[in-house]
Amino acid sequence: MSKNEKLVCLISGLWTLGNTMSAVFVNVYLYAYTGSLVVMTIYCMIRIGLFPLFFTIGGKWAQRKNYSQTLIMGLFITILSLVYVLSANNLFESNPNLVFIVAALVGSGEGFFWLSVNSLNQIVSTDKSRAAYVSNLGIFNNVANLFAPLFATIMIDMAATDVDGYMNIFKIVIVVYVVMSVAAFKIKANNSRQKFSVLKNLCILKDQRWRYCMTSTFLYGMRDSLILTLAGLLVYNATGGSGGLYSSLLTVFAVVSIAAYYILSKKMNTGNLYKCYWIGAVLISSSTIALVIFPNMFGAIYYGIVNALATPLYANPYQVIMMNNIQRYEKNENLCGRVIAKEIYLSAGRCFGMFLIVVSSFFLSEQLYLPVSVIFCSLFPIILILYAKKYETKNFQFEEVKIENKKNDLVNNKLYPVRKTLDKK
Repeated sequence: MSKNEKLVCLISGLWTLGNTMSAVFVNVYLYAYTGSLVVMTIYCMIRIGLFPLFFTIGGKWAQRKNYSQTLIMGLFITILSLVYVLSANNLFESNPNLVFIVAALVGSGEGFFWLSVNSLNQIVSTDKSRAAYVSNLGIFNNVANLFAPLFATIMIDMAATDVDGYMNIFKIVIVVYVVMSVAAFKIKANNSRQKFSVLKNLCILKDQRWRYCMTSTFLYGMRDSLILTLAGLLVYNATGGSGGLYSSLLTVFAVVSIAAYYILSKKMNTGNLYKCYWIGAVLISSSTIALVIFPNMFGAIYYGIVNALATPLYANPYQVIMMNNIQRYEKNENLCGRVIAKEIYLSAGRCFGMFLIVVSSFFLSEQLYLPVSVIFCSLFPIILILYAKKYETKNFQFEEVKIENKKNDLVNNKLYPVRKTLDKK
């Protein structure tokens, strides 16, 4: 990997470390006060709903300056959100609506951060290095996922109560984000100074390839909504509200995920890409369905293990396909506009999935709304792969490209997929 690729992987891994220790536990921490899955779903809708605004602001800022600055701003606002959670503390119990202020702060901070990281992923990687880079990114993130629950468990076990443990976790995360800010200064990526239009790239009517990418992204976001809101809380409920057991489960899931990413980096190639995609889609759909049908330890363990195994099978092909398609527009425009538009469609899919959960809670009984809404959203990976298979068989063909590492040797002597379109409009 290049120096920039290593730095972005490091920052992404540190973010995952901090985010796993904080964001998941912020949800649990706030849920302990609000006691409502619906309130927490609305919290997540506000958080994700702010992404498009701050993606755009961050993109315009980076056009004039650089992505290091927007990344650091995102970290700064995220630190403010943690400070607010630490200071508000018991106020959440008397006024649950205060959680929405946390949502606004987290949404704006993550908006800046993800605009920066997703744009840097596109810029620092190339067609030849992208598949290997995405796999390495997954390994970095899952190593962080492995250590985050271990650190969290230690913090909770050392504290008098789980809530005190969460408070200590937040303090450590603030230090991690400061270290990330220092690393961000070292990234030297040449972002385009060319102007871009987000609104223009939101239009998918005229460009068939772009319509395929954005439709796929929206469908991908529908199931993603469950991971952002209910899945972690349902696993937490399945443990009986034990922070230590919850952390231990996350550790096991992370180990499985690291092994899955490592094996996939060696096994996935042009010939088996769609086979991996299909298997991943079916398994990842079944994981959240099992979690909501069996809201106990069996459901939690099945979800965690199967989700960990299936995520690289499902997410890696999706990411490589989308990034390679976006790269095709590089010669004629600033890719930031495409990246922001893609993230807006992803946020729209996520928010729509969460909206369906909230609406279901009003029209269905408490026993029915979760199973119905979760099962519905869980089916979208299968819908996505059916759509992708039909569309790409008709409009795309594979072009075999050798993936090179820094020594110009073949990575595992494999051939990875790069999309070659028929340039239909």
